[in-house]
Amino acid sequence: MQPNTIRTRGVKFAFLFGPPRFVGRDEAAKLYGCVCDKLSHDDLTFRYSTTEAEAKPTSRGFAINLARKEGRGGFGIIVTHKGGNEPIRVLFDYGWPPSMPHVEELFDSASAAVFDSLEGEWQKVLAETRIRAECAVRGQDALSYIRERLICVSSSTIESFGTPLAFASIRLDTSSSGDTDDAIAGPARQLTVEVLQEDRKSVYLELVSQWTQYPEIATEVDITKSRPFNANPTDYVKDSYEFLCARVHDLAGEEGGS
Repeated sequence: MQPNTIRTRGVKFAFLFGPPRFVGRDEAAKLYGCVCDKLSHDDLTFRYSTTEAEAKPTSRGFAINLARKEGRGGFGIIVTHKGGNEPIRVLFDYGWPPSMPHVEELFDSASAAVFDSLEGEWQKVLAETRIRAECAVRGQDALSYIRERLICVSSSTIESFGTPLAFASIRLDTSSSGDTDDAIAGPARQLTVEVLQEDRKSVYLELVSQWTQYPEIATEVDITKSRPFNANPTDYVKDSYEFLCARVHDLAGEEGGS
């Protein structure tokens, strides 16, 4: 890989929080106004919908969608609740951001606006980032790079599946380290490296990082420890992006700087 070519295609960040409850249209409109004021934008689209119109308010779900187009990308804010005892989810999504500082500033401001506008005391139980990026490889052949550098399976074995090979991918998953004293330390990670279908000269990278209220240790949940959720979206996004860049540099170093 060539670390100096890494390009961010999209960043998503989400909180799950509770206690679950129904948010009506009036409160959703208040949220919309607060977000517009906080971001200094008055051209955000607004959509609001509910599920199970005949159900009791305590079991009804809802969805609030805000969005703004920017160039080839843009950003969106989605607040959803499936109803019942399911947690509420707020998702911040920035496609083709101009820079990571833009992402961090927007996510922090939008998050503050959402929680300031929703009435009540909220408990966050999960945070998740998803960063999508692309990176060029030496020789401008992503398929050969993954096949020869990452999978490291003999040509005869690969050819036994059939030829020509059209796609290759590798995914590495790690569980949480169990460190719950720090809001950011030891998340579960999932890193995918695969051929970028629309540009075979580059690889596609996707990193998912997840911080749960009760980290999973050796496939079991330790309920004696609880992670604090006192960090801003910026802290989670920075941690994930720095981790992704470090792994790209590691992979470049293993192949002699390519």
